[in-house]
Amino acid sequence: MKKKFVGLLLLCFTLFSMSILTGCSLFTRNTQLYYDTIVSTLEKDGKTISITKKELIEAYSNYGAMYEQYYGYSAKEAYDMSLKIVENRKITVSEAEDIVESRGGLTKKEKAYIWQETMDALIDNFNSYYNDIVGEESSSSDEETITFEGYSKNAKIENGQIVRKSIPTKVLDGFEYDESNAHDFTNKEDLNVIYENFIELVTSGNEDYQKAFEKYKQALISSEQGLNLSQDSPSLFAREIERLCDIMYENYMVEVYSEEYENYDEVSSVTINDILSLYSSKVRRGYVQYEIENDSSYDSTIQEDASSVYYYKNDGTQYFTVANILLKFDDQQQETYNNLYKKFYGQSPSDGDTPDVGDMGYDGSYSREAYENDLNALYASLKPVVREKDADGNYVEKESSLTAQGLLELIQTQLKNAKSNNEKADLINQYIYMYNEDTGMFNAKSCYVIGQDEDGNAVSSFVKEFNEAGLSLYNNGAGKFGDTSSYVRTSYGLHIVIYTGPAENENIKALQTNVDENYSLSYNPEDENNSDSAIYILYNTRVNPLVDKTYFDVLYDEIFQDNSGEYESKKLEEARNAYSITHYEERYSDLI
Repeated sequence: MKKKFVGLLLLCFTLFSMSILTGCSLFTRNTQLYYDTIVSTLEKDGKTISITKKELIEAYSNYGAMYEQYYGYSAKEAYDMSLKIVENRKITVSEAEDIVESRGGLTKKEKAYIWQETMDALIDNFNSYYNDIVGEESSSSDEETITFEGYSKNAKIENGQIVRKSIPTKVLDGFEYDESNAHDFTNKEDLNVIYENFIELVTSGNEDYQKAFEKYKQALISSEQGLNLSQDSPSLFAREIERLCDIMYENYMVEVYSEEYENYDEVSSVTINDILSLYSSKVRRGYVQYEIENDSSYDSTIQEDASSVYYYKNDGTQYFTVANILLKFDDQQQETYNNLYKKFYGQSPSDGDTPDVGDMGYDGSYSREAYENDLNALYASLKPVVREKDADGNYVEKESSLTAQGLLELIQTQLKNAKSNNEKADLINQYIYMYNEDTGMFNAKSCYVIGQDEDGNAVSSFVKEFNEAGLSLYNNGAGKFGDTSSYVRTSYGLHIVIYTGPAENENIKALQTNVDENYSLSYNPEDENNSDSAIYILYNTRVNPLVDKTYFDVLYDEIFQDNSGEYESKKLEEARNAYSITHYEERYSDLI
């Protein structure tokens, strides 16, 4: 899948324009004249582009309103930003049209592609109404889909250069084109074929298809309220197809514009020194923040996401990471646990610290021995969930005779026999998706972080039993990657806790022996294969030990995205400066 990093405003408009569903009237004054009021014009080389009030309202409703509601923009600021988004898109389309014209106009393949995109958009809209009709009960399962997202590397180092692993492809490269059976979006008869295909689809389905069609139709009628337009199905959907066709045409023009300036070279514009420079700046920033300015947020930051910390403090609490494989109580088992706890301690597990009630419980009617026996029976009833990966890459539960003890022995044996830490890490990651019920472990940026302070006490937000198991595995820094606890009992169920190393990555920490405000790293040609060099360590050290994504990958992606976004924004601003832009604020002041 190709990756493009276009200017933010351009990208945002592209995304929301593709998601427009005609479903409600966005306007309070339902007259064609009101909709068609020109609120902005853009002029260049005798060509004038006009933006209507309707386009501004749509942009605000789909994008600008979010900034007013969630980010504190004033109404005027939100509308001004919405207008700039529309203007940037119009400019992009106009510039792309010049590019296409210089090539001799749209090809038959391009026209066929836009036609097919329009057809697909109509069907997608219909499917959204159909899904509303049938609801979630059509799904085979109410459970959340569990998928390991993983990471696809975007670059590698070869002979002192950074080489892109996947060169972006152009949008038409993935389009299957048959000239003998191609359609043209500029041909009205071909647009009518879209309607005929659509009606054939509707009539071939069950009664829910017809209900969805009627719902779609009513949405179109509602969106055109007050325009005095014909409301028969062919007319309604002809206008809808034209609307979608305009969007798909503009979307393709945006692709043309982006592809014109895309870099398709194998060698990346990002250099090894760029990687080292960014890493050095992150370390310096952390040094200044945590050492010079004595910012107290270090402890909370590393506990929340160890992967986001680049500078490691040498004193204070020592942090380490663990993975969690949870056999979770179901609702009935959880209720049983809560009742047993309350019966013995006289309060719910969530009411605070466990009180000291002696051996006969808080009221003398329920002994500790009886309580422990009942807990033993409850925990013994827990069995691991077993999943396997299906063809779509989702982990799906399956029937299994695996017991809790069997799972523990399986994990301990496999980790003991693994030949390297990376092999252990890959096994642990498999366990998370195959057996674990702790959703916080799925696709996490880092494993769970626990600290040990100078007095040997746990520093974390986890429950006491979990912390104690983690500290035991850490063993004052002597723990080994992949060391595994026996089952740990908590109010959630049974946990297998697995030690996954210091939160302060030892390899990365080795690069920070002489950090100050002038800290910097540089590259020499022999460093590529020197295991002690900075670039070698960054290139081979995983950010999260369970996922094959290294510090090099993180730094490369950040630089590449920033460079591309900055380039696209600069290019778009240059194009914008070539236009004479006039705003007619008095024509949309009523919206504000």
